[in-house]
Amino acid sequence: MIQTDHSFKIIISQLNSAQDSISTFFDSGLPNEHRKDLKKWRHFVINEEQYNGRHGAAHVFTQYEENVQLIEAAHTLLKYQQALSTFVIVNEADIIREKTEWDFFPTNLSKHTLLNPFQVIKKIFKKITIKQYKDLLHEWLHMALSNKAAGETLTPKDVIVVYENLRLLYAATWLIHQRQITFRINLDNQ
Repeated sequence: MIQTDHSFKIIISQLNSAQDSISTFFDSGLPNEHRKDLKKWRHFVINEEQYNGRHGAAHVFTQYEENVQLIEAAHTLLKYQQALSTFVIVNEADIIREKTEWDFFPTNLSKHTLLNPFQVIKKIFKKITIKQYKDLLHEWLHMALSNKAAGETLTPKDVIVVYENLRLLYAATWLIHQRQITFRINLDNQ
């Protein structure tokens, strides 16, 4: 019994940590704002230009850290998707309501993945591990802060796949984040 209680507390702690990371990510901007930052970061990865944003290198480093934390959080949520499916997986009527009520609603996901955003998370980890994402984003960080282009160390596939997967991840984790908030509000109102 004590072992079960301890295991349960660990799971709750991991889920809370993952949800906190996702909340922090979206507290700093809506998914479309993160996509703009990602696109700018990618520009400096693939071109022989050094990042020169108004916030300097700290902004790129923050993007790197936030994206790594988001990837880790998504992986944790995926491990416990069955427990979370109660509020994450919805029906078509819920999607219609969400589109009208939320400040942002993703347009880059299929109907199937809008209903179940865990499908996106599964897909992004199918061919790339967490460690590989971390390594690739670390390389992105180096490329953006130097005047070298990614072609010297990263393949075009490394850049394109990571970029596209992160855009999908922003949308999927946004859905999970918003649905979690709605679920908590509904619980509080009961």
